Amino acid sequence: MVERNEPAAPARVAIVVLPPGICRRCVRRVSRRVSDLPGVVSLEFDADAGVLRVGGEVDPAALRRAGLKVCPAGPDCRRLG
Repeated sequence: MVERNEPAAPARVAIVVLPPGICRRCVRRVSRRVSDLPGVVSLEFDADAGVLRVGGEVDPAALRRAGLKVCPAGPDCRRLG
């Protein structure tokens, strides 16, 4: 998990759905792309679920513009099929 030393923000989480079997290099590449977006406070990759949890005040539309698939259920995402 990557965390930045910024003032505590409300606990908001966006879920980015990653392709099945994504390699570590690709996870790092996606993580770098996401961490550069404004409002991102933390990133947590869940390999079992195939999701990247993005904490902070990040705009889901910005994640979509970055070419990522955002789960509309947010933190309750069960992974899109």
